[in-house]
This record gives sequence, C-alpha cells and structure tokens, in this order.
Amino acid sequence: MKIHGESAHSSGLTTPRLNIDDGGTHSGAWVSLRDPAVVDILAAEGFDWICIDGQHGGPETPDLQPLIEAAHLFGVPSIVRVPGHEAGTLGRILDAGAGGIIFPTVENADAAVALVAATRFPPRGKRSYGPTRRSPRYEKPAPGNRQDDVLCILMIETAEGLANLDAILATGPDAIFVGPYDLSLSLGMPLEELTAEGPGGILADIARRCSSAGVTPGIYTGEPELSEKMISLGFRFMPTASDTGLLAVAARATVAASRQPTAEKIPS
Repeated sequence: MKIHGESAHSSGLTTPRLNIDDGGTHSGAWVSLRDPAVVDILAAEGFDWICIDGQHGGPETPDLQPLIEAAHLFGVPSIVRVPGHEAGTLGRILDAGAGGIIFPTVENADAAVALVAATRFPPRGKRSYGPTRRSPRYEKPAPGNRQDDVLCILMIETAEGLANLDAILATGPDAIFVGPYDLSLSLGMPLEELTAEGPGGILADIARRCSSAGVTPGIYTGEPELSEKMISLGFRFMPTASDTGLLAVAARATVAASRQPTAEKIPS
C-alpha cells in the first residue's frame, strides 16, 4: 500500500521475525532499562528475541522505537510487553516496528478477541494502517499478508484467566505467556510451589492445553535453571535472562570476590 509522498528509497533492512511455531525452544532477554545500549549489548550476544518491558520496566512509549531498532540492527526479533489494552498506545507501538506484543492480564475471551483483532489489519482485524514512523528504514507491513502479522501473545496471570484458558485459546492468539509471579499470588500459593510442580502440575497443564490448541506456550523465567525445567514441561519460549538480573548477579559476584581476605589472593 503506497502512501503519498513516501520515499522510493530504502535501507534494505528487513524486520526480523521470531518463528515460535518451528517446534524448537527460543531463549530471550528481558529488558527493563531504557537505554538502547543495553539492547545492543544483549542482542549482540545472540539471544533469539528481546522483550522490552513497557509495563513494569523503565521504557515509556517514546523510548520504544530506538530500543526496537537496536534489536533489529543485530537481526534479533523484538517483542514489547505493553502497559495495558489501550488501542491508541498499542497502535503507536505497532507502528514503531515491534515484531510481537505481549498483552498483560488477559482474563476472558471477549478481551482476547479484541486484542487479537487489534494486531491484525482488516478484514481479519481492526489494526489501523499508518506505519510512517519507521519509514523508509524498514519495509512497511503489507495489509492482508499473514507473514507481516505481528505476534499476538496473551498473558495468563490470574485465576480468572486460567479458568477461561480454553475460551481464550479458541480466539486464535499466536501464543500464551504465563506470568508465574502474579498467577501464584492470584491462586494463593507460593511462587516456589507453583514452579516446583512437575508434569501433573498447573504449569504443565497450561502448556499441554496450549499445544493441543495449536497455540505456542511461553512463560517468564529469567534464569537458565528454571528455563530448563519449564522446557521439560512443554514451554517453548521464555526469557532466560534480564538486563537488571544480569547486572545484579555480576555486581554481587564482583563485590564478593573483592572482599575475599587478602591472604587468599596472594600466591604462596
């Protein structure tokens, strides 16, 4: 679709896409800081995807486009967790080039239908066409081309959302993303108990139901050991690290090493 007055030139850059339907597992990095240099560092190390947290993280809507483009320059797909379900904010984030959207706190099929529609151009949805913010650096999405659809990822993080999971799955999202912290609070059980359950537990049941419905299951983990366990339960994409977590772990290790007794550091 041509926009009057747009440039006929392009940088030739393509928007990287995350294929969550390939049967593999995809390790991501979670970004809560608003400096694009943070995304540069993480994307350069080869994570499969970068999620920019616009709900609980530092980035505001005007910060998102430079963060998205920092990931794309390294060929790493971008996903944004949006602050809510408001259509105006969502449209600006989609126009900025996000390759996927994580919607928080989806609790029923009516909300799910509206959110899926908001990420799809007519006639399959209600997304407004106006991708001028990212032109001419990247090719614009083509309405009607399913290959240009962004990933619509719905968060299950409350008891109500869990109770309505099958109805939510029937609305046709690309993926479900479990928020275990809020889900454990809503269910009235410790986080450690929820994540410690095995193949017969709540999380494994969510993953099975998603897979049976043809919807890819994901979950927030934030560290490799828990990620491995969630993969064994059937989850297929998760952030295995976060920017703030990596910084804290590295700082803690450095401080601990610097406080070792001097005698232990002097070779005999």
